[in-house]
Amino acid sequence: MLRELNERIASNEALRLLTEADTAELMARADQIRRRRHGGNTYFVHSLNLNPTNVCENQCGLCAFWRDRETEGAYTLTVRQMEEKLNCARSWRLTDVHVVGGLNPSLDLDYYADLFRAIRRILPEATLQALTAVEIQWLSVRSGRSVTDVLTALKTAGLDAIPGGGAEVFADRVRERICPKKISAEQWLDVHRTAHSLGIPSNATMLFGHIETPEEIVDHLQRLRDLQDQTHGFQAFCPLPFHTVGTKIGVTRGPGGHVIARVVALARILLDNFPHIRVLANFLDRKLLQVLLHSGADDVGGTSIDERIARSAGAPDDFIFRSVDEMETFIQGQGFTPVLTSSTYGFLATPSFTPPVRSDDASWRDALDKAREGVRLSADEGIQLHDAAPFQDLGRVAHERRKRVVGTDRSTFIIDRNISFTNVCTVGCRFCAYHKPKNDPGAFAMTIPEIVQRVVEAVSRGATQIMLQGGLNPAFDLSWYEQMLRAIRDCVPGIWLHSLSPAEVLWLARRAGLTLRDALLRLREAGLDSLPGGGAEILVDRVRQRVSPAKITTPEWLEVMETAHGIGMSTTATMVYGLGETTAERVQHLLCIRDLQNRTGGFRAFIPWSFQSNHTQLSEPPQTGVDYLRMVALSRLVLDNIDHIQAGWVTEGPYLAQIALTFGADDFGGVLMEESVVKATGISHAVTVEQVVAMIRETGMTPAQRNTEYKILRTFEEAEVSESEMTRHVGT
Repeated sequence: MLRELNERIASNEALRLLTEADTAELMARADQIRRRRHGGNTYFVHSLNLNPTNVCENQCGLCAFWRDRETEGAYTLTVRQMEEKLNCARSWRLTDVHVVGGLNPSLDLDYYADLFRAIRRILPEATLQALTAVEIQWLSVRSGRSVTDVLTALKTAGLDAIPGGGAEVFADRVRERICPKKISAEQWLDVHRTAHSLGIPSNATMLFGHIETPEEIVDHLQRLRDLQDQTHGFQAFCPLPFHTVGTKIGVTRGPGGHVIARVVALARILLDNFPHIRVLANFLDRKLLQVLLHSGADDVGGTSIDERIARSAGAPDDFIFRSVDEMETFIQGQGFTPVLTSSTYGFLATPSFTPPVRSDDASWRDALDKAREGVRLSADEGIQLHDAAPFQDLGRVAHERRKRVVGTDRSTFIIDRNISFTNVCTVGCRFCAYHKPKNDPGAFAMTIPEIVQRVVEAVSRGATQIMLQGGLNPAFDLSWYEQMLRAIRDCVPGIWLHSLSPAEVLWLARRAGLTLRDALLRLREAGLDSLPGGGAEILVDRVRQRVSPAKITTPEWLEVMETAHGIGMSTTATMVYGLGETTAERVQHLLCIRDLQNRTGGFRAFIPWSFQSNHTQLSEPPQTGVDYLRMVALSRLVLDNIDHIQAGWVTEGPYLAQIALTFGADDFGGVLMEESVVKATGISHAVTVEQVVAMIRETGMTPAQRNTEYKILRTFEEAEVSESEMTRHVGT
C-alpha cells in the first residue's frame, strides 16, 4: 500500500493510508522518512510564551483561552508589564520568544510594534516568533493597511517568524461550526503566502480530533503542501490534538493516541516538502510523545515557559518540560540526539550526546517471518526480536497474529472493580508503594460488611467482575477469607470473583497447614471463581531475590497456577517489566507462562505492564511508550497458546493502551471503578465505559463488553455512534 520513500503520494492515496493502512506500518514508513532527513537529531527550543491578552472578539467555541472583556479572569497587559516579564528572563538563555493572544480592540499595530522593539532590546539573541495569521489579518483591517504593510512594519520592529496558529481545519463546514468569526482558510493561506514573499518564515498547524472527517484532514494537508510548493516558506508542520476542557463546540473528548500517531505519521509522508514535523510537548502525554518520535516527528516544540493556551484547554501541567536539561534527558532516553535550536532553525547548538548506532543486522527478520507464519519461537529468537527488530515491525506482525487468533476486528473490555481491602503486608517488597506495616498510621483493613457494600455498589453500576486483593495481613486467615467470599456470594450471587494473587493463596494454605489444592478447593467452595496473575513480576528468582526476597518464588507461583488449573479454575498471567531484568529474563518469563499453558491450558489472558518506581525503594529507569508497545507485540508473538493479550491502561495510560490494540492486544482490560495499588505510585488514570467504547471505535474496531470468560455480553455497533464520533475513524 505504501509507495517508495522518494515517491510523492496523491491526496486519494493519502486518504487510503489514513483510513486503511496498518498503524504500525504507517508509523514505520514515517520513521524511515524522518531518519533519512534528520538521522537521530531531535530538535527543540527554549522559549518563553507571552500572551498579552485573553480578550478576543472572535470568541471561538473551540478555544478555552478567550474571555469577554467584562468577565472574571480577563486581562490585558501593557508593554511595561511585558517588559517586566522579559527582564526576568534575561538570564534564561532563551532561544525564542513566542507571542500570541486574542483579538483585543485596545491592542493595535503600534502596541505590537512597541512590544517587539522591547523584546529585541531586552533579549536581542532570541528569535521572535509572533502573531498568528488571524491576528495579522485583524491588525490589517483595524489599521486600514495591507497585510504586506503590517508584516513589513512588524518585521522592521523585530519580527523573525510567524507561528501556525489559527489554521484549525481548512474545510468551510468545520470552520463554520468551530470558529465562525475567524478568517477563512483562503485568508489564512494568503497571510502566510505574503509573509513568505517578504522573507518571513512560518509554521503551519492543524487542530484535529473534534468534528473533522479523514477527507478534511487530507484536504488540509494537501493545501499546505500546495502552498509550500509555491513559496518554500514553511519551516515545520505542527499537528495539534484538540483538548476539550472549557471549549463550547459540543465535543466531549479529544483524539486518542491511535489517531494522533496516525495523523503525525501521515503528515510526515504527505508533506514531503516540509523540513520538519513538530509535535508540541505541552499538548501530549509523555509516553505518547516517545512513540511519536518514532512515527515521523523530529521536533518536540520546547520548554514553552508560561504556556497558557493548551493548559486552559486541559493539557496537564506534567506535560510541560521546565528546563533544557530535562528536555535533553528525555530525548536522549529515546536514543536520539537532542539539538537545541530556534523556531527558524537558524541556530543549532552542538550536540553533546551521540546515540548508539542502529544495528544493520537483519537476522531478526527470519525470526519475525517464523512468527508471521505461526511457527513457535525459541528463547534466542525471542531475545533477537526484542533487542533488534524495530518495534513497528513487531507490532505489524503481532497485529496480524491477533486478528488470526481472535478471528474478529472486535476489541473487548470488562466492567469491574478492584477492591484492595488492606494495605498491611508482612512481605515488604521493594517495588511496592502500597504496602504498610501494621502499626503505620496509614495502615488500614476493611471489615467484611464494608467489602460487601463496595461489591453491591459496583454491581449497581454494571460491574460483572470483582478483583479482591490485599497484602499478607496476619489479621486475616483462611477462615476470614472464606467468610468474606461467602458474604459476597450470599448478597450478590451472580458476580464473578476474580481475586487473590498466588502469593495470597500460598500464604493462606501454609498458615492453615493445608496443601495448595485443598486451600484452593475451600476458597472455590466459598465463592472464589478464578485467580488473577498478580505477583508474577519477573519469573526469574535472581530478579525476585533483589526486589521481593520474602515473596513467593518462581516455582511456587507456577505451582499455585498449575494447581488452580488442575481443579478447573482458570487464571490470568502478568508481567511487570523494568525491574532491572535482562532481555533473556523477560523472554524466560514468557516461556515459563507458555510452558505451563502447554500443560494446562488454564491461562485466559496475559497482561504486561511496566514498573512504576515512584514512592518505592527501587530507582530503576522508567520504561518508555516504545518499550511498552514492543512488549505487547512480543507477548503476542511468543505466547502463541494464549488467546488474549490485555492492554495495560492503568499503568501506561489510555493513549498508549489504545495504540496497543493495533500492536497485538485485543482487550482493553477493566473499566476500573477503583484502583489503589498503582495509584500509590502517583500514576493515576481513569476511564469510563463511554470513553473506552469511543477509543476502541476510533481504531476502526468494534467495541464489545465481555465477562471474565471472554463471552460477549454486548456489542456496541456502529449505528449507536453519534455523527461527531464517526468522523474520527482513521483506520486500523
